[in-house]
Amino acid sequence: MNDLAFQIFGTQHLISLTLCIIVILGFPYFYKNQSDDGKLIGARIAAGLIIFHLITQPIYDIFLFGLPWQDELPLHMCDFSSIALIIFLLKDNAPKLLFHCAYFWGVCGATMALLTPDLEYAFPHGEYVPFFFGHSLIILAVFYVLIVKADRPHLSDIPKVIVTTAILLVGVYVINIMMGPPANFWFLVDRPDGGSLMDYFPDPPMHLVGVIPLGIFLFYVAYLPFLLKDLSARKSFK
Repeated sequence: MNDLAFQIFGTQHLISLTLCIIVILGFPYFYKNQSDDGKLIGARIAAGLIIFHLITQPIYDIFLFGLPWQDELPLHMCDFSSIALIIFLLKDNAPKLLFHCAYFWGVCGATMALLTPDLEYAFPHGEYVPFFFGHSLIILAVFYVLIVKADRPHLSDIPKVIVTTAILLVGVYVINIMMGPPANFWFLVDRPDGGSLMDYFPDPPMHLVGVIPLGIFLFYVAYLPFLLKDLSARKSFK
Protein backbone atom coordinates (compact mmCIF):
# COMPACT_ATOMS: atom_id res chain seq x y z
CA MET A 1 0.00 0.00 0.00
CA ASN A 2 3.02 2.32 0.08
CA ASP A 3 2.38 3.31 -3.54
CA LEU A 4 -1.02 4.62 -2.44
CA ALA A 5 0.28 6.82 0.35
CA PHE A 6 -1.18 10.32 0.14
CA GLN A 7 1.33 13.13 -0.28
CA ILE A 8 0.28 16.67 0.64
CA PHE A 9 0.88 19.04 -2.29
CA GLY A 10 2.11 16.15 -4.40
CA THR A 11 1.17 16.00 -8.07
CA GLN A 12 -2.08 14.15 -7.44
CA HIS A 13 -3.11 16.56 -4.67
CA LEU A 14 -2.39 19.62 -6.84
CA ILE A 15 -4.36 18.18 -9.76
CA SER A 16 -7.28 17.46 -7.43
CA LEU A 17 -7.19 21.01 -6.05
CA THR A 18 -7.15 22.44 -9.57
CA LEU A 19 -10.20 20.39 -10.58
CA CYS A 20 -12.00 21.42 -7.38
CA ILE A 21 -11.33 25.13 -8.05
CA ILE A 22 -12.63 24.85 -11.62
CA VAL A 23 -15.89 23.26 -10.46
CA ILE A 24 -16.28 25.51 -7.39
CA LEU A 25 -16.05 28.66 -9.53
CA GLY A 26 -17.52 27.31 -12.77
CA PHE A 27 -20.84 26.12 -11.29
CA PRO A 28 -21.96 29.42 -9.74
CA TYR A 29 -20.72 31.53 -12.67
CA PHE A 30 -22.75 29.32 -15.02
CA TYR A 31 -25.92 30.19 -13.10
CA LYS A 32 -25.05 33.83 -12.35
CA ASN A 33 -26.91 35.30 -15.34
CA GLN A 34 -29.66 32.70 -15.50
CA SER A 35 -33.32 33.55 -14.91
CA ASP A 36 -34.74 33.35 -11.40
CA ASP A 37 -36.06 29.88 -12.21
CA GLY A 38 -32.62 28.87 -13.46
CA LYS A 39 -30.96 30.17 -10.32
CA LEU A 40 -33.47 28.22 -8.23
CA ILE A 41 -32.60 25.07 -10.15
CA GLY A 42 -28.91 25.70 -9.49
CA ALA A 43 -29.57 26.13 -5.76
CA ARG A 44 -31.56 22.90 -5.67
CA ILE A 45 -28.84 21.01 -7.53
CA ALA A 46 -26.19 22.24 -5.08
CA ALA A 47 -28.37 21.41 -2.07
CA GLY A 48 -29.31 18.03 -3.55
CA LEU A 49 -25.66 17.08 -4.08
CA ILE A 50 -24.86 18.00 -0.49
CA ILE A 51 -27.81 15.94 0.79
CA PHE A 52 -26.69 13.01 -1.38
CA HIS A 53 -23.19 13.21 0.08
CA LEU A 54 -24.41 13.48 3.69
CA ILE A 55 -26.55 10.37 3.26
CA THR A 56 -24.18 8.19 1.26
CA GLN A 57 -20.84 9.02 2.91
CA PRO A 58 -21.58 7.32 6.27
CA ILE A 59 -23.06 4.27 4.55
CA TYR A 60 -20.04 4.09 2.28
CA ASP A 61 -17.55 4.43 5.13
CA ILE A 62 -19.25 2.00 7.51
CA PHE A 63 -20.18 -0.83 5.16
CA LEU A 64 -17.40 -0.62 2.58
CA PHE A 65 -14.45 0.38 4.73
CA GLY A 66 -15.64 -0.83 8.13
CA LEU A 67 -15.09 2.55 9.79
CA PRO A 68 -16.67 2.99 13.25
CA TRP A 69 -20.17 4.42 13.17
CA GLN A 70 -19.35 6.68 16.11
CA ASP A 71 -17.20 8.82 13.84
CA GLU A 72 -19.78 8.95 11.05
CA LEU A 73 -22.47 10.93 12.84
CA PRO A 74 -23.14 14.34 11.18
CA LEU A 75 -21.36 16.27 13.92
CA HIS A 76 -18.21 17.40 12.15
CA MET A 77 -17.89 21.12 11.46
CA CYS A 78 -18.25 20.44 7.74
CA ASP A 79 -21.52 18.61 8.48
CA PHE A 80 -22.85 21.68 10.30
CA SER A 81 -21.78 23.81 7.33
CA SER A 82 -23.53 21.45 4.93
CA ILE A 83 -26.79 21.41 6.88
CA ALA A 84 -26.79 25.21 7.21
CA LEU A 85 -26.22 25.58 3.46
CA ILE A 86 -28.97 23.10 2.57
CA ILE A 87 -31.50 25.08 4.61
CA PHE A 88 -30.29 28.42 3.28
CA LEU A 89 -30.38 27.27 -0.35
CA LEU A 90 -33.81 25.63 -0.17
CA LYS A 91 -35.75 27.80 2.26
CA ASP A 92 -36.97 31.29 1.41
CA ASN A 93 -36.12 33.92 4.02
CA ALA A 94 -33.85 31.53 5.90
CA PRO A 95 -31.94 33.18 8.76
CA LYS A 96 -28.84 34.96 7.46
CA LEU A 97 -26.87 33.53 10.38
CA LEU A 98 -27.04 30.12 8.69
CA PHE A 99 -25.10 31.37 5.69
CA HIS A 100 -22.74 33.49 7.78
CA CYS A 101 -21.79 30.45 9.86
CA ALA A 102 -21.51 28.28 6.77
CA TYR A 103 -19.30 30.88 5.09
CA PHE A 104 -16.75 31.14 7.90
CA TRP A 105 -16.88 27.43 8.81
CA GLY A 106 -16.73 26.45 5.15
CA VAL A 107 -14.05 28.85 3.98
CA CYS A 108 -11.87 28.10 7.01
CA GLY A 109 -12.72 24.46 7.70
CA ALA A 110 -13.42 22.98 4.27
CA THR A 111 -10.58 24.92 2.66
CA MET A 112 -8.19 23.69 5.34
CA ALA A 113 -9.48 20.15 4.75
CA LEU A 114 -8.75 20.40 1.03
CA LEU A 115 -5.31 21.89 1.60
CA THR A 116 -4.34 19.44 4.36
CA PRO A 117 -6.55 16.38 3.76
CA ASP A 118 -7.08 13.91 6.58
CA LEU A 119 -6.27 11.06 4.18
CA GLU A 120 -3.88 8.17 4.54
CA TYR A 121 -4.04 6.92 0.97
CA ALA A 122 -4.17 8.59 -2.43
CA PHE A 123 -6.37 7.91 -5.46
CA PRO A 124 -7.71 5.39 -6.42
CA HIS A 125 -8.39 4.52 -2.78
CA GLY A 126 -12.12 4.62 -2.15
CA GLU A 127 -12.03 7.44 0.39
CA TYR A 128 -10.18 9.86 -1.88
CA VAL A 129 -12.90 11.07 -4.26
CA PRO A 130 -15.71 11.31 -1.64
CA PHE A 131 -13.40 13.38 0.59
CA PHE A 132 -12.68 15.97 -2.09
CA PHE A 133 -16.23 15.80 -3.43
CA GLY A 134 -17.84 16.51 -0.05
CA HIS A 135 -15.57 19.35 1.02
CA SER A 136 -15.65 20.96 -2.43
CA LEU A 137 -19.45 20.94 -2.34
CA ILE A 138 -19.41 23.11 0.78
CA ILE A 139 -17.21 25.76 -0.81
CA LEU A 140 -19.17 25.49 -4.08
CA ALA A 141 -22.43 26.20 -2.23
CA VAL A 142 -20.83 29.12 -0.38
CA PHE A 143 -19.67 30.65 -3.67
CA TYR A 144 -23.10 30.00 -5.17
CA VAL A 145 -24.67 32.17 -2.49
CA LEU A 146 -21.97 34.84 -2.88
CA ILE A 147 -22.08 34.98 -6.68
CA VAL A 148 -25.62 34.01 -7.65
CA LYS A 149 -27.67 35.12 -4.65
CA ALA A 150 -25.35 38.11 -4.10
CA ASP A 151 -25.39 37.63 -0.34
CA ARG A 152 -22.39 38.23 1.91
CA PRO A 153 -21.36 38.49 5.56
CA HIS A 154 -20.51 41.78 7.24
CA LEU A 155 -17.96 42.60 9.91
CA SER A 156 -20.68 42.81 12.57
CA ASP A 157 -21.66 39.20 11.79
CA ILE A 158 -18.34 37.72 12.92
CA PRO A 159 -19.00 38.02 16.70
CA LYS A 160 -22.36 36.28 16.18
CA VAL A 161 -20.63 33.45 14.33
CA ILE A 162 -17.98 33.21 17.06
CA VAL A 163 -20.65 32.92 19.78
CA THR A 164 -22.59 30.33 17.79
CA THR A 165 -19.40 28.37 17.16
CA ALA A 166 -18.43 28.51 20.84
CA ILE A 167 -21.82 27.17 21.95
CA LEU A 168 -21.66 24.32 19.45
CA LEU A 169 -18.02 23.62 20.36
CA VAL A 170 -18.93 23.02 23.99
CA GLY A 171 -21.77 20.71 22.99
CA VAL A 172 -19.63 18.77 20.53
CA TYR A 173 -16.81 18.44 23.05
CA VAL A 174 -19.23 16.97 25.61
CA ILE A 175 -20.51 14.52 22.99
CA ASN A 176 -16.94 13.46 22.22
CA ILE A 177 -16.24 12.79 25.90
CA MET A 178 -19.52 10.95 26.46
CA MET A 179 -19.06 8.73 23.39
CA GLY A 180 -15.37 8.12 23.97
CA PRO A 181 -12.92 6.95 21.28
CA PRO A 182 -13.00 7.02 18.33
CA ALA A 183 -15.33 10.04 18.46
CA ASN A 184 -13.25 13.09 17.57
CA PHE A 185 -15.68 15.59 16.10
CA TRP A 186 -14.16 18.98 15.26
CA PHE A 187 -10.81 17.35 16.17
CA LEU A 188 -11.38 18.49 19.74
CA VAL A 189 -10.01 15.30 21.30
CA ASP A 190 -7.12 14.50 18.99
CA ARG A 191 -5.30 15.79 15.93
CA PRO A 192 -6.26 14.71 12.40
CA ASP A 193 -4.33 11.72 11.08
CA GLY A 194 -2.99 13.79 8.19
CA GLY A 195 -0.67 16.75 8.59
CA SER A 196 -2.26 20.03 9.66
CA LEU A 197 -1.61 23.22 11.59
CA MET A 198 -2.60 21.33 14.74
CA ASP A 199 0.73 19.51 14.55
CA TYR A 200 2.39 22.71 15.75
CA PHE A 201 0.27 22.99 18.89
CA PRO A 202 0.63 21.20 22.26
CA ASP A 203 -0.74 17.69 22.71
CA PRO A 204 -4.53 17.37 23.12
CA PRO A 205 -6.49 18.63 24.89
CA MET A 206 -4.10 21.57 25.39
CA HIS A 207 -4.06 22.08 21.62
CA LEU A 208 -7.38 23.89 22.04
CA VAL A 209 -5.52 26.76 23.70
CA GLY A 210 -3.96 27.49 20.33
CA VAL A 211 -6.66 26.18 18.00
CA ILE A 212 -9.47 28.42 19.30
CA PRO A 213 -7.58 31.74 18.85
CA LEU A 214 -6.38 30.48 15.47
CA GLY A 215 -9.96 29.78 14.44
CA ILE A 216 -11.07 33.30 15.41
CA PHE A 217 -8.09 34.76 13.55
CA LEU A 218 -9.00 32.76 10.43
CA PHE A 219 -12.58 34.08 10.60
CA TYR A 220 -11.24 37.61 10.26
CA VAL A 221 -8.83 36.53 7.53
CA ALA A 222 -11.79 35.01 5.65
CA TYR A 223 -13.57 38.37 5.91
CA LEU A 224 -10.58 40.25 4.47
CA PRO A 225 -11.78 40.17 0.80
CA PHE A 226 -15.02 41.93 1.79
CA LEU A 227 -13.15 44.46 3.92
CA LEU A 228 -10.83 45.34 1.04
CA LYS A 229 -13.80 45.56 -1.32
CA ASP A 230 -15.66 47.92 1.03
CA LEU A 231 -12.58 50.12 1.52
CA SER A 232 -12.08 50.30 -2.24
CA ALA A 233 -15.74 51.24 -2.76
CA ARG A 234 -15.46 54.03 -0.19
CA LYS A 235 -12.39 55.47 -1.89
CA SER A 236 -14.13 55.37 -5.26
CA PHE A 237 -17.20 57.07 -3.77
CA LYS A 238 -15.05 59.92 -2.39
